[in-house]
Amino acid sequence: MNTIDPKTLEPVYNKGGVVGRKMSVDPNFEIIHMTLEPGAYLKPHTTPFDAEFFIHKGTATLVINGQEIIAAEGTISACAGSIEHGIKNTTDTHITVLVIKHLKK
Repeated sequence: MNTIDPKTLEPVYNKGGVVGRKMSVDPNFEIIHMTLEPGAYLKPHTTPFDAEFFIHKGTATLVINGQEIIAAEGTISACAGSIEHGIKNTTDTHITVLVIKHLKK
């Protein structure tokens, strides 16, 4: 068994209060531990892979194809990579999101 503490991992993304760290890598998927400070915003973008967003801590605002969706702690949302998607933290506390990237179809 291997235990990983995300705080010990180097960020693969660190911009504007959004920090992402790769927790797990496999040829078929990656799991990214993402934290967003209050007011942080990962702007909408597309990707060459589909993804799921598990809201681990707090409440996130997902921006999917121009629509804002409130995602409560403990929920998961799936999004095709071809659809613009982003994440906002409109709360006054840090939020944590696990991003599961589906690298192969």
